[in-house]
Amino acid sequence: MDKTLRKNIFLGLFVLIGIILFIIGIFLIGAKNEMFMKTFPISATFANATGLKVGSNVRYNGVKVGIVKMVKLVNDTMVQVDLQIEESKRGFIRNTAIASIVSDGLMGDKIIDIKSGKTEGEPLKNNDFVQVQNPLMTDEMLQTLSKTNANIKVITDNLKSLTSEIVTGNGTAQSLYKDTVMAGNLRKSFSNLDAITSQVLDVSKSLKQVTNKIQNGNGALSEIINDTVLANNLSETMDKLKQTSDELIKASGSLTKTVEKASSGKGPINMLLSDTTLSANVQQSMLNIKKASVGLDENMEALKHNFLTRGYFRKMEKKKRKEDENK
Repeated sequence: MDKTLRKNIFLGLFVLIGIILFIIGIFLIGAKNEMFMKTFPISATFANATGLKVGSNVRYNGVKVGIVKMVKLVNDTMVQVDLQIEESKRGFIRNTAIASIVSDGLMGDKIIDIKSGKTEGEPLKNNDFVQVQNPLMTDEMLQTLSKTNANIKVITDNLKSLTSEIVTGNGTAQSLYKDTVMAGNLRKSFSNLDAITSQVLDVSKSLKQVTNKIQNGNGALSEIINDTVLANNLSETMDKLKQTSDELIKASGSLTKTVEKASSGKGPINMLLSDTTLSANVQQSMLNIKKASVGLDENMEALKHNFLTRGYFRKMEKKKRKEDENK
């Protein structure tokens, strides 16, 4: 074989191998970009699509089902991502599915991850928009972590200062920590609080029982409250007490005038009162009558404020006001 033919054969083999590699490359690139596979388009809108790019994988429950076809701005707060999904996977992805932007691994590229929804739905149609879950921003997470670390540092410094005071025996914390008398007083205080709470609960239960008896019409107190005959009797008694009080006041006034005349030496009664023993007795009787009158007035005032009789006095006051108005 001559030299020229050999060169031509090698050149032909080289070109053939190059063509084969070119075809394989096109096939691999086309397979990656779903060029030789029947697909259907869907879209999703995110508030932020940082790190996502054309050609990024789309996965459904961890299985690759398509690629990102386009990433474009809709407005200043929304980014639309067009996806190209394999036709054979249409029946699996429902309109209740939720798409999110995640990292492919710990430090990998951003991809679209679609997860099935909690409820059944219809298969996605061409150009449908899938529901989304906006991703957490790394910058915001780092800022939050930075603030948290600063707060933790402040808490740690304060805790360190507090423990140092306790260990070295300085400060109020150490006194509280080692003061056994105060600890005993605190225990007694809590015991007293428990006892008082128990007593309050017992009283509350008793009051509830009394209230239930009154509402159900049981017991003497219920009879007193609900007995209209007794209420009428009490009203009549109050009238009589008031009349007696008025009469006592009048008698006291008359007796006072009589005593004044006797003291001035006028009237026949002066002869009776000239006896010092009799005069002392009469004066003592006057004092007793005045005290009884004052006590009766106080009782009348107390009855006016008593929940059993104050209704009657209010009715009497209204009646008197009407009579005054009619005059």
